[in-house]
Amino acid sequence: MTATLYPGRSIHRSVGSAVPNYAMRRALASVLVVALLALTILAFVGIVGVVVDFGGRPAAASEIEPSTTDGSPAPIVRIHVAQTGDTLWSIADAHRGDVGRDRFIDALIDLNGGTDIQIGQAIHLP
Repeated sequence: MTATLYPGRSIHRSVGSAVPNYAMRRALASVLVVALLALTILAFVGIVGVVVDFGGRPAAASEIEPSTTDGSPAPIVRIHVAQTGDTLWSIADAHRGDVGRDRFIDALIDLNGGTDIQIGQAIHLP
């Protein structure tokens, strides 16, 4: 039986027209469930990685310092790249710390083979 609201027109629904709409909704729901599951797994792995240490720890300086063949620590090499206007005296003032200026300059001269420096030259610091 078909309900007639207007003379000459009948309103009825075809059962076959709902199938494509249902299939599309089901496919969309499946994609959303898979995406939600993937995000949940990623969040869980991230939380577990933060909470559980997995035996990792930051490296201690003693473990990463280079050493010589006899096992003693290798000296730390510090370098300053010469810029325009640099002199051994200005470099000494910038890097000497508590060491006397004349003593630091003498060490600079010994390490670098003289008082001449060029722009871009690597100046070895004591």
